[in-house]
Amino acid sequence: MTETTDEQKKLLEIKQAEKKTKIKERLLGYTMRELTANDVFKIVDIINILNVAELATDFLKQKDAAKIQTQKAQGLALVAGKKAGAEQESLTEQIKAIQEDISSQSFEYVSKAAKFVLTHSNEIKVELNSLLADLTGKTVEEIGQTNIVTYSLLVKDFFAKPELKEVFELLF
Repeated sequence: MTETTDEQKKLLEIKQAEKKTKIKERLLGYTMRELTANDVFKIVDIINILNVAELATDFLKQKDAAKIQTQKAQGLALVAGKKAGAEQESLTEQIKAIQEDISSQSFEYVSKAAKFVLTHSNEIKVELNSLLADLTGKTVEEIGQTNIVTYSLLVKDFFAKPELKEVFELLF
């Protein structure tokens, strides 16, 4: 049984996210570029306007919980590799349950962040629309005229970006 390194896992996550993104791009008609250093300043402005310390704290707690669960799953995988039959199957089911739980928690966080931003959108409308326009190559006016479902997905996709998670880890 081969062990997957953290780097390989990260690359796999990015590949899966890219695949989902490409499907969504075809359906919704927008693409979102990778975040750059200049985007950090816009993100910090939005964070300061919203005072999202609680949201960042929740993110870090979720990240720590996911790390612990991942380590548990890795331990179970090692044990499962040495077992046979029903015992191995039971351990495999436990690993799948842990992975589903991690996915669910991540989705809950992204949804919570997107909902938080959307409920405070009047406070950050100009900054958020400017950032989304810059990330998608559209104008601020085009972003403002986007239908609500697509706009909500844009906000959600922004918070799901892997590089945004890294920025939060570094800044908070």
